[in-house]
Amino acid sequence: MNFEKMAALGALGVTAGSMLAWLGFVFVTRPVPSGGIDAVTHLALSAATFALFGMIAAAHLYLGLQLRRGADSIRG
Repeated sequence: MNFEKMAALGALGVTAGSMLAWLGFVFVTRPVPSGGIDAVTHLALSAATFALFGMIAAAHLYLGLQLRRGADSIRG
């Protein structure tokens, strides 16, 4: 199989995985009645961590789409 196609699938897999990891992190850190953080802190934490996870996902999405198009689309 073509290396570029496999690399594109891997990059798109990292995109999906990082978004699932972020959703899992948000779920685990949610406020609960028995204690933990409040809703405002949870919202701020979710937004701040989305910037990190979102940038990783966006970079891998861009790379994966570029690899899927092939070597002709990459310009120096």
